[in-house]
Amino acid sequence: MFVVITIKSCTYKISSSEVRLAARQAVPEKIKDFYVEVEGVNFPPKQLIRLVTKTMDPFNSANARSALTKLDFIVKAKKPG
Repeated sequence: MFVVITIKSCTYKISSSEVRLAARQAVPEKIKDFYVEVEGVNFPPKQLIRLVTKTMDPFNSANARSALTKLDFIVKAKKPG
């Protein structure tokens, strides 16, 4: 299954397997508001999209969350505190 995401007029086609592979090779950044659990490790959604697309262009978290949800990942809100 693939999802297409557009960031700053560049289009990327990403798959859930690419997200999992990228997550295995990365150290998760600090969770701010939302996270996605990949193989037992929590990652910020934007970090996962950046890892797969290799872009440093700005984009919002809603785009990242939407793409990951379409790939059947579960996006969760960080609990306060």
